[in-house]
Amino acid sequence: MQAPAPATIVKRAILVIALLVSILYGFGFIKKKQRLNALITESQTLATDSSFFHQFYQEDARKTLVRAVGLIAAANELGMTPATFIDRTLGYEKEFLTSTVDRDEDPRQILIRKTLASNYDNFRKLGYTADFHTLAQMSEGKLPAIPSGPMAGSMAVVVPIIDPALLPGLEKVVANLQIRPPAEDGEQRSDVEIAASKKLVEELTYAGIIETKARDRIIGEITSTKPEKPADDAATSEN
Repeated sequence: MQAPAPATIVKRAILVIALLVSILYGFGFIKKKQRLNALITESQTLATDSSFFHQFYQEDARKTLVRAVGLIAAANELGMTPATFIDRTLGYEKEFLTSTVDRDEDPRQILIRKTLASNYDNFRKLGYTADFHTLAQMSEGKLPAIPSGPMAGSMAVVVPIIDPALLPGLEKVVANLQIRPPAEDGEQRSDVEIAASKKLVEELTYAGIIETKARDRIIGEITSTKPEKPADDAATSEN
């Protein structure tokens, strides 16, 4: 039997290599898709009504937020954008449209979307990356030390946006929590933070998490405790 010509051997070798590459790519694609589906499923359990708005303990609410942000970071490393991942978490198969006409979400879904997106943004602004060490800790509801920036080496905190002293129980609502650097000694809340607190009070009321009477009382308390403008600033404005 005559041996195949060298050109035939080369062609066959190329076909075999291409087939192996295709098989490996297919396995990798399937494995990646399975991993993303697992992340989405886990995220959906964290975004349920009972988990996001009705935790029994403050620590569980804090861990829920950290775990949820960690899942977004892990999915982003696999090529799924945070916006798309949050869409999948909320049950949307297509990327969420920006038009208000297309936003057919209930108020609680809007709060979940806003909370996850803003806290993932804070996660990135603090310099965190989706490395194995960070994701492993976040899967347990923990954050490692801040890796870079002015607060590098300090521990990030998860704190309420609305002071739970104004309404006990708000510290257990994930939508009222925020990942941020630790506050410096004597640091007062800014006008922007106060405005954000008031807006969240309105959103929680609209979502049925707090009652209208509680909303009015909390907004009144927030307004009455707003720090006064420093005397030198006041004098400057008068001049």
